[in-house]
Amino acid sequence: MKICVVGAGYVGLVSAAIMADWQHDVVCVDNNYQKIEALLAGKLPIFETGLQELVDLNVREGRLSFTADSAEALGNCELIVIAVGTPPASDGHPNLAALWAVVKNLRENVHRNVVVMIKSTVPVGTNEAVSLYLNEGSGERFSVVSVPEFLRQGTAVYDFLNPDRLVVGCNSEEIKEQMAELFRPLDCPRIFTDWHSAEMIKYASNTFLAMKISYINTIANLCEAMGGNVKDVAAAVGLDCRIGQAFLKPGVGFGGSCLAKDTRALVAQGEARGVNVWMFRDILKVNYEQRMRIVEQLTETLGNLKGKKIAVMGLAFKANTDDLREAPSVTIISQIVKLGGLVKAYDPVVDIANLHGISSVVAAGSPYDACQGADAAILLTEWEEFLNLDLDRLQKSMNYPLFIDGRYLFERNKLQEHGFIIPAQPSGEQGQISA
Repeated sequence: MKICVVGAGYVGLVSAAIMADWQHDVVCVDNNYQKIEALLAGKLPIFETGLQELVDLNVREGRLSFTADSAEALGNCELIVIAVGTPPASDGHPNLAALWAVVKNLRENVHRNVVVMIKSTVPVGTNEAVSLYLNEGSGERFSVVSVPEFLRQGTAVYDFLNPDRLVVGCNSEEIKEQMAELFRPLDCPRIFTDWHSAEMIKYASNTFLAMKISYINTIANLCEAMGGNVKDVAAAVGLDCRIGQAFLKPGVGFGGSCLAKDTRALVAQGEARGVNVWMFRDILKVNYEQRMRIVEQLTETLGNLKGKKIAVMGLAFKANTDDLREAPSVTIISQIVKLGGLVKAYDPVVDIANLHGISSVVAAGSPYDACQGADAAILLTEWEEFLNLDLDRLQKSMNYPLFIDGRYLFERNKLQEHGFIIPAQPSGEQGQISA
């Protein structure tokens, strides 16, 4: 099948590379010329495990190509995959400008029967609106199908190939059969439904995951205030098959391009329709407060932060990605700098230059470099290399050994044994969980 993927971001690049690997003829188009030039030179604009190898292989085999020329990309393709960004507007609603620009281009320049797959996350009702617009006065030339993505940054290639489920929203048996054939390589449950339900499934899924994170962080705060080990609590609660262990990891809160954005979008859509969505608003409130809690722990222990040296370990919103969108580190560092703190940060893949608007942050070459002479160390990303830190070396290099573990990577007792000062110490020892 000849496929055109519009958008060379996380979703578009991964989709294009894997569909090419499935022996389809795929062209990926993006209006960002610098991004396309980098891709043509073999350089990916994102860090994603396994993606570079997949792209290289399929470019070499002639099944995958890149262009900034939409007319060239659309060519004689049979399937057009829209995977452009839908960032939040100031009112929480998704900004669909990029999506509608693509749709208008299709109506003006595609004059044959074609399937249009929308993988971008869009408000409920968007696929129907796109179908009505594309087919106005032209019969049913464009067959619109909603196939929401459920990819996680850092494991996007694995997630695409090993999904928990495939969701397809369409309104014809013919398209259902075509999608079943396209995704035949995937071994997973398949949910064929209508457009509106497919769109809602994406929002409902991400909002539920955000809720689990804010829930366990609230439990963590209760454990600190009342006594208890949140890691034991989370492990025991997660063993309940009705709940599950995924997304029950306490910490500094969620980030990335999806959970916060989609929760805000569902709040906006609910409010616009008069639905009480207080629960979703509180998910976002708890998430923000988790970030501010880190800053409060700093000021409660160190007092005035002016001139204090703060080491930050980890900038990406999660491990195995370089994504800074909605990253807790950005919010926390901004507040520290605002209070006069001097930040030196280390991340194995994130370029400090991408911390837009925070020019005073100094880049460190290692965790030890970041902590040299520091008055506090904050761990904000769960990079595996941090598990192997020489804690004695780290502690001795600091001016004042305050350690705030925003990802619960270390047992508090272990940190204290190595001479670190830990804020808000909960009572209780780490227990034993057995199946």
